[in-house]
Amino acid sequence: MVSTNSEELTPRIGDDQIMIDVMIRITVLWIFLAVANTAHYVMYVCFEPGAIQKMACMHTSEERAKNARLAIGEAFTSWLIPLAMAFLTVTLGDSVNRSLNMVLGGFYTVYGIIHIAKCPVVHLTKKPSVHQVLLSISAIVVAALIFGYAWSW
Repeated sequence: MVSTNSEELTPRIGDDQIMIDVMIRITVLWIFLAVANTAHYVMYVCFEPGAIQKMACMHTSEERAKNARLAIGEAFTSWLIPLAMAFLTVTLGDSVNRSLNMVLGGFYTVYGIIHIAKCPVVHLTKKPSVHQVLLSISAIVVAALIFGYAWSW
């Protein structure tokens, strides 16, 4: 006699599978954050009026050194850390992974909020473009999702 019990036929999703799903979601979100930051800076250089002229008109070596340090810091926080976290999310152990994603997800959420608040001061036109605001808000939402997924893990 063949058993037709539905509990025997439906596969159970284990905790390991759920954890892998969360890790993959967080990894994709970290990659999205890096891409959004890249698009943000590319659009700043390409579409902000006078951005290239401002960068080219540095007269003193002090200004050049300051801007070089700023560019290195921006590259580190905008691309290197999110891409490294995408890799580490799928390779680290559970407790370290969860803690690191919560800390850096929270950091990038606060960093994005500060960036939006400071953006009008930094840009040449004293007001950010619509595409800049949309990219910044999407980065904040993604960072908050990373924090949320790591928190509920």
